[in-house]
Amino acid sequence: MQRRKVTRFGFVMPSRDRVQGIITGVGATIVVMVLIVIGLLLLPQDRQQAVDTQPQLSQAAFEVSVDRTELNAIVEKYLNDDPSLKNKFRFEMTKTGMMVYGTYKLLGQNVDFGMKMTPEVTKHGGILLHADSVAVGQLPLPVKYVMGYIGNMMNLPDWLNINTSKQTILIDLGKTPKVNDMRFKAVTIEPAQNKFVFRGGFTR
Repeated sequence: MQRRKVTRFGFVMPSRDRVQGIITGVGATIVVMVLIVIGLLLLPQDRQQAVDTQPQLSQAAFEVSVDRTELNAIVEKYLNDDPSLKNKFRFEMTKTGMMVYGTYKLLGQNVDFGMKMTPEVTKHGGILLHADSVAVGQLPLPVKYVMGYIGNMMNLPDWLNINTSKQTILIDLGKTPKVNDMRFKAVTIEPAQNKFVFRGGFTR
């Protein structure tokens, strides 16, 4: 058995095999990060800016207030289940903002990512998400390049628009699937207060 060295401060030095294992693990992590960044840098980054649609609601419009759990149930049914998003892209409202989860293919491998976003209500009642950070596992990545991939490589529905330069995602509620034959537009989105208000009605 190999005797481990003890420093003058009383710490036990790790064995040579242990040190080699640590170095190998760190090296592999760095290689993966470099490959991901290089792959994202090679993607086209331009994306045309879009303006959301203003839903034309009837005079019998009404307001409805929901909490975070109710909102996520609606989002799951009417947005996340969209055939062009399913198993690729998913929205979830949290206490601090909107999380966007997705999977993209990089160098032949499926890579999962999570993006933290701050929601804002537009003048037409859409929801504009501002990207704060994005990570693959525990590895932080440049927001611009990940959003560039999403906007250029994914086949997104008409109600979802990416602006790479401004690092935003627009949820155009004027084009989203109808809820019980009705359209809705956002009035208040306050995740910290668990307050989400929408105005809905039949379209004219």
